[in-house]
Amino acid sequence: MKDILVLVPRTMNAPVIPGDAMLVHFHTAVDAVVALRASDAPAVLVTDGLDAEDLDSLAAALRDRTGPCIEVRLAGWDGETHSPVSGACKGVLSGFGANGVQRAVEYLSAQ
Repeated sequence: MKDILVLVPRTMNAPVIPGDAMLVHFHTAVDAVVALRASDAPAVLVTDGLDAEDLDSLAAALRDRTGPCIEVRLAGWDGETHSPVSGACKGVLSGFGANGVQRAVEYLSAQ
């Protein structure tokens, strides 16, 4: 399995992640940006609970990376509401809870 970053908000319980994925809890969007810029490894980013004004800086960090990223939204999303992060990611998993994190890691590891 490739090294995969799994970035989740500090308030989220650690999801079950397969293999050698690296779990990174972040307190703020700035912490997530720092983690994303520190590595070009494929990434899974859980965006639940982030403020809308922080999403542009996350999207910019994602666009600067060579590694792909999957956005995971634990809750449902209509797929139409604007999200700069979604546009900068390879894909979005929404509405599957913590299982979405596991599936995103499995997808990226198979690439």
